[in-house]
Amino acid sequence: MILRLAECIAREEDFGQCLERVLSEKGLRPAEFARRAGIPQSTLYKILRGYKPRYDTLAKIFSVLHEEREFIALIAARYVLEDKRFDERVRVYPATTLEDAIVAIVRAEKEGAKAIICAPVISSLAEKIVDIPVITIKPEKSVEKAVKTAIEKFNL
Repeated sequence: MILRLAECIAREEDFGQCLERVLSEKGLRPAEFARRAGIPQSTLYKILRGYKPRYDTLAKIFSVLHEEREFIALIAARYVLEDKRFDERVRVYPATTLEDAIVAIVRAEKEGAKAIICAPVISSLAEKIVDIPVITIKPEKSVEKAVKTAIEKFNL
């Protein structure tokens, strides 16, 4: 939704019409959205009718839409995440050390993650730190592949 509004601005489309579509899709009444954004209702109605908002008003609008975006946190080693793309519902937190992983766990919960996905090595620790669900990655195929590679490499 934020991306769509940014594209409207970049294409010099009517921002108010774009915002009105977004609010409609989210099922938000303008008065409720104005309250959440901390802007006067009259200002929001002017924007919806074509008035160009000031930067601080835009920031408030984007901030509210950003806060409402739900996501799942994926915490994994950087090399595991290379060349992988996820949609906007997944926020990636690369970690190379246990300390990085702990910081990522805390940060993900603080930023509003609905759940955390992480490796078995840190999942039990994550469950003790956060109050959101923790889902453990089960690397079954990669473990089998690593064992096979090691056997072949060392002629066992």
